[in-house]
Amino acid sequence: MADTKEEQQSKETHLPLYLFTYNCNKQVIESNTFKTRVTESLPDDPSLLYVFALQEFCSILDGSFRASANQQLISYNETIQVMLFEKYGMDCFQTIAMNHVGSIGLIIISPFAPKFSNIRTATSSVGYGYSSMKGGVGIRLKYSQDNMKSVELSFAGVHLNAFEGEYYYLQRNQNLLTIIRSLEFGDGYGLIKPNNHIFVLGDLNYRTTQDYKKTSVVAQNLLALADQHSTADREYVYQLFSQYDELYKGLKNGEVLLGFSEAKIEFQPTYKYYINTGIYNSKRCPSWCDRILFLSTYEDEEHLHLLRTTLIHSLPVIDRYDSINSLLLSDHRPVFLRISVPFKPPKLIISRMSGCLEIVSTGLSQQSRFLILGQLEEIDHENYIESGPTSIYLKPTKFDFFINRVVTQFMDNVIGYGLWLGTTIEGRMTLLILALLIAALWYLL
Repeated sequence: MADTKEEQQSKETHLPLYLFTYNCNKQVIESNTFKTRVTESLPDDPSLLYVFALQEFCSILDGSFRASANQQLISYNETIQVMLFEKYGMDCFQTIAMNHVGSIGLIIISPFAPKFSNIRTATSSVGYGYSSMKGGVGIRLKYSQDNMKSVELSFAGVHLNAFEGEYYYLQRNQNLLTIIRSLEFGDGYGLIKPNNHIFVLGDLNYRTTQDYKKTSVVAQNLLALADQHSTADREYVYQLFSQYDELYKGLKNGEVLLGFSEAKIEFQPTYKYYINTGIYNSKRCPSWCDRILFLSTYEDEEHLHLLRTTLIHSLPVIDRYDSINSLLLSDHRPVFLRISVPFKPPKLIISRMSGCLEIVSTGLSQQSRFLILGQLEEIDHENYIESGPTSIYLKPTKFDFFINRVVTQFMDNVIGYGLWLGTTIEGRMTLLILALLIAALWYLL
């Protein structure tokens, strides 16, 4: 059946994207298994961009040395390239950007590489002592249509700190804000920039309880889902998610990622599993750690009373947001999002003058700013927030520059060489030789 004129116009004005996030748990990639399972999540038709965010794609030791980590990220890139070729039978897929900090990586591939330019990268570290054990990696690029109109897209692959409790929850919120501000792309902005579609994806590590006890009601409800992987009602999963998830509550209460939204979660918790099984490891309360969010201050151009009867061209359309339960190589499950965003970017949430966050309200709630399978979500006026400026600064500072360029490199070297000396045969031999030399010099002097 041929597309209607409105449907064809929507396809022409929207940018189809595929986003994927996966905590690899420091496991060496098994190419065939990875390709087979991830292929199931790919769209039937080629997307404009394929964005792969990886966390713990290598060990802490390898992540401390850029060259070593880079080789392992290249291996993932090669596997993904082959997977896309086998899926679509096209050899036009090109890696247009690849970046990493520590073991946090971001790969962007497109079958339309000539349409992209002005590619910029950035990194931010928020691990112990500002090491890259936790942090974010960013890529920004400009997309140009045939008529030379252009828009930018910015992506941040993130890995935040773990553990349950109020302290760690607040730390995640603060570290996320730090990453968004300090991703320095060299254009005067952090992750938030005017005329940009903006995405945050990764292992955000938000949990489902503040004080985990295996015998608690929340733990028992979530652990029981492991016995229902093929039969659990998706609406029931969503009810558990909305009742327990920290990030969902934080977004709703305006405590984190103001202006961002997430598609409806109806998939199982993505953490923590015993490797190569579908069984939750009860050492941790099952949680939706792996997430994909987007700046959602899109402004609908139709009157509110016409939303139900008029095809909206100015809002994102979500095709599918899900996990890949069949990929068992890690204690996490991958999560993917198939989404089409309008060419016109979301409304600005940063002051051009002060560089501070400005709350922007479109009159639509967190769950109502976008289209799901072409159907607009219910409008909830109760969550309406008035627009206005804040004191939250969102541009990189000189302190951020110093941390990223000096402190992080120093701390990574300290951690890396410390692990090398203490955990490898070569390092221990070097340590022994140094100890003998020092003893000999002491004796001679």
